[in-house]
Amino acid sequence: MKKIYLVIFFCFLFTTSLCASEPTSILGTLSSASIQLEFESQKVTPYTALELDYIPVSTLRQLGFPVDYDQLTSKITIHRPNQILLSDTSTLTLVSKPYTVYDAEIWIDGFKTHGIICEGNVLIPIGALRQLFHIEINDTTYKMTPKEPLHITATANLIENNLPTPISISLIDLYWDNGFIMQPSHYDVAPLETLSRSTNTLHNNKRYITTLIKSATGRELNYTNESMFGQTNGLLFDNYTRMNLLADLDLGDPIDFATLVWAESTVNTKSLSSKTPYLVWTNIDLQSTFIFEGSKGNWQLIKHFLCSTGKTSSPTPKGSFALTHKVPYFGLEKGYRCKNAFGFIGTTYLYHSVMFDKSGSYLLQGKGALGQRASAGCIRLSVEHSEWFYNNMINGTTVLID
Repeated sequence: MKKIYLVIFFCFLFTTSLCASEPTSILGTLSSASIQLEFESQKVTPYTALELDYIPVSTLRQLGFPVDYDQLTSKITIHRPNQILLSDTSTLTLVSKPYTVYDAEIWIDGFKTHGIICEGNVLIPIGALRQLFHIEINDTTYKMTPKEPLHITATANLIENNLPTPISISLIDLYWDNGFIMQPSHYDVAPLETLSRSTNTLHNNKRYITTLIKSATGRELNYTNESMFGQTNGLLFDNYTRMNLLADLDLGDPIDFATLVWAESTVNTKSLSSKTPYLVWTNIDLQSTFIFEGSKGNWQLIKHFLCSTGKTSSPTPKGSFALTHKVPYFGLEKGYRCKNAFGFIGTTYLYHSVMFDKSGSYLLQGKGALGQRASAGCIRLSVEHSEWFYNNMINGTTVLID
């Protein structure tokens, strides 16, 4: 993965048009934010990912922000600009493009932030720019005005006081572990002193997000931070954690994470219940069958099977049904065999395998294709997936077909 980031950032540092590299694990797609960033007279439209607004690092670079890239670690460091440049930043278009989390470190001077990557472009949350700017928000604009440096750096490992006066500083170390964990601490630091901090062993197995300065006081200093600097995008980290867990599971036919999230959201907004811990949803447009486990309003996808529903001339019935009748096979009297059949309207309409000859040994020509409307109304699955369905689904399970 480091090699991929290296190629991406080589293009990033030396071109204004970044090379494209689509994320292999997609969390979602970007949309255009509803309000703009205003740096002096320069306006930029950011992007929205899971309800939080982000700006491409390449756009910041075009605006005059110095950017360093560490080839060994893929670490990005964004520095305070001497001035904002007038530059055409409208050429980059990432709307509806896929993104995922950028796993290497990103720093704004001495402040650690998180980022996402989309088509070779790394983006950081707008809130992280509070390290360098005052941000005034109205209905149409984030208005950015430079602020004086705090002259204090706080990370997971150190506190650096670059002031000639003592300070009293309160920190929050922010971690993620299926939810945000905020670990507070307090230090008194002498003038121009650097203190080492011990790693918090309680959180060794948790994702470290950043260290935030909550407050700092001292002679001629009274700093209070009421903002998390855009670091608490819980949806992003929750989905990313789950995506990594799902990577080790067999969900059946391939499905990207954005589609998985969409499928779960769709069935959970329908307020569907089931007499069993399972729910089956066949989407005719996608020619896909989704199987969920859980309960009303809290269904989670456990399987995704490509399927074939009824032809236009013999459509699969739409509506809400229930699994009722299991038969190991049927069709012999008509000269074929369908295996692992589980009916959702008696034994007239069933989930079953693709079609074989009467012996069950050979697929009938043209009867093994999935992903297209091909049946007489039943829902065909691959042999492997029909067997799983037959062995694991339970009578009374709700079936939705639409």
